[in-house]
Amino acid sequence: MYEPAEVQDGLLAMVLFLVWAGAAVVVSGLARRRDQARLRRGARWAVGLAVAGIVIIAVRLVLFGVMWSVGWLFAETRVVVALPLLALPLVAVGVLTAPRLLRLARTARTDAAPGVELRAAASAPALIVPVQAMATGALLAVDVAYIFRPTPSYLDDLAAHLGVLAGVTALFWLRQRRRHAALSRPEAPARPGVRRRVTRAVIGVAAAAALLAGALVGVAQASRLPDELSMMSHENLDWGGGPVGAHHDDAVRSVEELTGPRDGTPDRRFTLTAQETQIRLSSGAVVSGGWTYNGQAPGPELRVRQGDLVEVTLVNRLPADGVTIHWHGVDLPNREDGVAGVTQDAVQPGQSYVYRFRADQVGTFWYHTHQDPLWAVRRGLFGALVIEPREAAPAGADITVLPHEWRIGAERRPAFGVRDTLEHRRMAPGTTVRLRLINTDNNPYEDAGPREFALVGTPFQVAAIDGTDLAGPTDLEGVRLGLAAGGRYDLTFTMPDRPVRLADVGKPDVSLVLSPDGRAEPPAVPEDLELFDAGSYGRPGGAPFGLDSDYDREFTQLLDDRIWFFDGGMHFLPTINGKSFPHVPSLMVREGDLVKVLIVNRSHQNHPMHLHGHHALVLSHDGRPVTGSPWWVDSLDLRPGETFEIAFRADNPGIWMDHCHNLDHAANGMTMHLAYEGVSTPYKVGRATVNQPE
Repeated sequence: MYEPAEVQDGLLAMVLFLVWAGAAVVVSGLARRRDQARLRRGARWAVGLAVAGIVIIAVRLVLFGVMWSVGWLFAETRVVVALPLLALPLVAVGVLTAPRLLRLARTARTDAAPGVELRAAASAPALIVPVQAMATGALLAVDVAYIFRPTPSYLDDLAAHLGVLAGVTALFWLRQRRRHAALSRPEAPARPGVRRRVTRAVIGVAAAAALLAGALVGVAQASRLPDELSMMSHENLDWGGGPVGAHHDDAVRSVEELTGPRDGTPDRRFTLTAQETQIRLSSGAVVSGGWTYNGQAPGPELRVRQGDLVEVTLVNRLPADGVTIHWHGVDLPNREDGVAGVTQDAVQPGQSYVYRFRADQVGTFWYHTHQDPLWAVRRGLFGALVIEPREAAPAGADITVLPHEWRIGAERRPAFGVRDTLEHRRMAPGTTVRLRLINTDNNPYEDAGPREFALVGTPFQVAAIDGTDLAGPTDLEGVRLGLAAGGRYDLTFTMPDRPVRLADVGKPDVSLVLSPDGRAEPPAVPEDLELFDAGSYGRPGGAPFGLDSDYDREFTQLLDDRIWFFDGGMHFLPTINGKSFPHVPSLMVREGDLVKVLIVNRSHQNHPMHLHGHHALVLSHDGRPVTGSPWWVDSLDLRPGETFEIAFRADNPGIWMDHCHNLDHAANGMTMHLAYEGVSTPYKVGRATVNQPE
């Protein structure tokens, strides 16, 4: 309900400006009409435009109410900042302009030129300036809707916008006083000829365009990221209402000290070699310029047991680009997290790097580079990591599916792994099946809505989310599964004597079909699937904290977007609390803190937020407490208009990325950090370094 109301209101904001700008043009030219009849018609046009503008404002107020019904945070920018920009000039229009304009609209129909008295009435500042102020307020309201996007506490934003409105209105008043004095004389100055008016207009437009272009160039240059930036140089810190402590000069630990076990013989040892590879999809299409680990797309599936000491050697044989390995969803020591510029330098061509960590969790995870991941993951640098229970894995079929979207020239080609066509597999009836579904790509599709999946042909259970088992999962049918970019679902079922289909709902030709003979026609994907609600699924109880717990720190993340500049270019820019990297405040915690975060998506797009190094417990969704199984996440997707409250224990010291896993959003600044008091990093990012973490 929020998204359509917000979009409609944004469009109406622009229409409102055009209507009031038209009214301002009409009223400012009334005094120069050649005869009274034209003046009268112009006044009536102005009345009509003003009435249309008032109707649009009324509709916008209704839309404000719709957004407010979703939550105050979704409406407050409009109510607190935009509404005064419209209400104050509108009052002036009603008190000063309306009676004068209505009198002019009743002017006698004659062909006589307006006399001194009529010209004076038609040029009075009290008639014209309120309409010009109304147009200015409407333009500033467009700025609130699309560009500035204020954030709490709003007082500075409101004061700034009202200051601009007051200043522009004062200039309009001074200009109109001079025009009024000139037009009130018995011999009014002759109206300039058409050529002179056109010349003036061209010069004025050219000067305004040059001024605007110069300002935009200046803003664009100012938005460029530094050539070198330390992750310790963030000027904005958010302590979440808790005690303020040391962060910079008093740091006592470096991320280099926060390592996995350095000694001991590893239980599992792997080597992953990053190299350029031609990737061929099942349709025969070729991904040229693909990058892979060990020449495979996806990379090798790594399977280990809980408690194993895992050692992975990364070798870089790419021609000219650095690479890392981030272990997505694994809450390992900070030094092993694999983020270029935060926990290590990117591994350069010809170099190698060793990761060591204890596999303490059980579940489905994945790995990918965190050096320029927007392009590198898209080109193939990813794979699955499965941590099995310490005891023997249960019998049955265990299948990992990695949805991905490949680039074939300008075409975007969705696939399961490299299968962009139907994949058939034979599966004996009665087999216990676990499907490990890992979303390795952006979410959502640009042309098909959010990234969603469906399992049809059998009842099934969601056994785990983001590597954590759910309590008391029950059978599901007729649902679609919205899966965050970077997120994972484990789906379990007993194979029936008929075909079963796992499908990408937005691109149903991409499907895995299991059947007793390996050839059966797949079941159709229904169109009326309900969205799976993890918040009410499974058996409640067993959570270590909840909504009523006492939290040491509480943070708010407002996810938004605006039209603005980032790193020298103009974008539809995603923001966190109105800021883009590196200006987003870091969330500062102390080890042992219990932390709660309210996340609100006020933007026009999905944002799958991924917190490194921690799993968070989802407490509520859209104001409704979670009533099902404890729901732990490391990648949480927020659709426009959604809010979540999550909580976690700060028990893994370090400096951790917290970013949108729509990787184009992260590359455009939707990135921040969770930083522990007293922890530092020696690494830097920027064009003058080898590190580009996003």
